[in-house]
Amino acid sequence: MTTPSLEALLRIGPFHSALRAAIRRRGLTLERLRLRLAQQDVAVALSTLSDWQQGRVRPVSPKSLKAVAVLEELLEVPSRSLLALLEHAGPNGWPDVIPGMMPGFNTNDLEIISRHDRVFVNAERRASRVHVRMVVRARQDGVDRFHAHYFCDDSVRTQQVRHEPIRNCRVGRTARNETERVTVDELLFDRPLAADETWVFEFVVHDPTRLDSIEYAHGVRCFLAQSLIEVHFSPEALPVDPHVYLQDWQEDEPHRTMDLALDHTNSVHHFETNVSVNWVGVRWRWA
Repeated sequence: MTTPSLEALLRIGPFHSALRAAIRRRGLTLERLRLRLAQQDVAVALSTLSDWQQGRVRPVSPKSLKAVAVLEELLEVPSRSLLALLEHAGPNGWPDVIPGMMPGFNTNDLEIISRHDRVFVNAERRASRVHVRMVVRARQDGVDRFHAHYFCDDSVRTQQVRHEPIRNCRVGRTARNETERVTVDELLFDRPLAADETWVFEFVVHDPTRLDSIEYAHGVRCFLAQSLIEVHFSPEALPVDPHVYLQDWQEDEPHRTMDLALDHTNSVHHFETNVSVNWVGVRWRWA
């Protein structure tokens, strides 16, 4: 996988990732940015700037949108580039175009409380099946879907990748982008949720890849309270050097953070809390 540049994020979003990348390119701390906004007679709390760049809160009020316009000047990005990202995400979060190589849509209507991915690597060294269990909380009334996205490799066409609903969801609309190798499926809940209501659902991703798999990662759209990734290997194809890595948008290479060891079931796992980095994953090699 590769990660988008700031220029790509300004085209495809999501807003919070583009804002964070722009702030980091300018080398400004949030406090310094807050002071520069104040010099322009725009008062924004430090906590609000943090929430905007983490995706916890989306600027929607006229006062907030004015602040975003000033941010564009301070961060030296094209005029209305950040504002356009806010405008182009519809009320249900489905954007006008497939968002390319971003980890999710800029909906901000679901809080991901917990995500548990179980990856099954077969005897041919291919991660052809992923079982995902998610716990989410609605940020507002009426939320009734989750946008499941998956990045495949060059050995398959996106039409061959399939999301199979397992529990408390069903497939709605589907979109594919062969250029970016991404597939997106709406997973519709049984009913609309009330604000602050939680929902548990499960689905399986079927990927008929024909290449040796060497990693699995999921993207964090804004903030993830609990992340658990398990990778189960066939006894006929055991890896070497399994380890955890993290990577943010602006980073060209991932950070190796922890070595892992196979357990008695030929599996490894990584559990992490309060995740705000854009990618968290497990990587391995073949002897």
